[in-house]
Amino acid sequence: MISNISSGISGSQNFQVLYSSDPDKRVFKNRVHAQMWLKNPDKTLRAVGCASSEKNDMYHKLHHHGPAFESEYAAYRIYFDNKQTIDTYGKKRPQLELAETMWYPSDEQLSRGYGHDNLRVFGSVGVGTLKGWDAEERKMVHITDFKRREARILADGPIRTVVEMRVEGWRYGGREITMTSRYILYAGHGDVQVENRIEGDFRGLVFTTGVMKMAESEVCKNDNVIAAFGRDFPENDTVKWERESVGLAVAVPQRQIVSQTDDKTSYLFQLTPDARGRIDYAFEMIWRKSEWLKDRSDTECVLGLMESVGAARTPVVVSRIRQF
Repeated sequence: MISNISSGISGSQNFQVLYSSDPDKRVFKNRVHAQMWLKNPDKTLRAVGCASSEKNDMYHKLHHHGPAFESEYAAYRIYFDNKQTIDTYGKKRPQLELAETMWYPSDEQLSRGYGHDNLRVFGSVGVGTLKGWDAEERKMVHITDFKRREARILADGPIRTVVEMRVEGWRYGGREITMTSRYILYAGHGDVQVENRIEGDFRGLVFTTGVMKMAESEVCKNDNVIAAFGRDFPENDTVKWERESVGLAVAVPQRQIVSQTDDKTSYLFQLTPDARGRIDYAFEMIWRKSEWLKDRSDTECVLGLMESVGAARTPVVVSRIRQF
């Protein structure tokens, strides 16, 4: 990861695992966090681990409009609506913040160096959202015709968060499919592992993901990675907020790419599911105000981001060495 290179392990290493029937009494510090808040009729909030609906009516029923999750280095939220777009929250220093800021830091928290939402995603792909694709119109397709949608927090620390979005009965491409998108964020990382599972008759269906276009973007692409570094206002209030410099990247499986066609809002890959119905990839966000990037140029940031998200796509193989 670009923000914490020491957290990575390259090459091959051996570890010894000890098995015991005794209970483990150790308490580990939480280095990740996930949350979802349902709004009560009296305007108070109630923490929930699962929310679902058969209508497109959850966006305003949930605080920060869907589930949110973070490590010390980055935070993300997923809009619980037809777009299911992923939005980003930058960190100035490595720390957990969402339990206090609940995505919207106060002026006092901002004065103490807390981070904040650093993008307006609008109708774009945000970063790493999987959407449908209209090849004739050359544009993304949102999830508008469905039977049921669900958001779940499956894990909340201490070393990883797992958040899942599931849409059932999605009528797309003349078919009816179910899509489950699982987002995994580890402690010490800003990159997110994404596991998409398509169920039903998915043969021949094409989906798309990528990163949004930003003003003054510097874009780098290779066979399976797109990275962009640009500037935009994080909020509509352009008096209080200044333009933020943000880097976004996605790394996808090259063998599943069918094209690389951008639309008006986003830099995109078009992909097909594998034989199991899977489309798995990684995405990452970096923020110019993060203290660990202060000595890097914009070009160094975007090239480092490409390297980081590409490495996040490299599978880790764990094998057991038998002892005789």
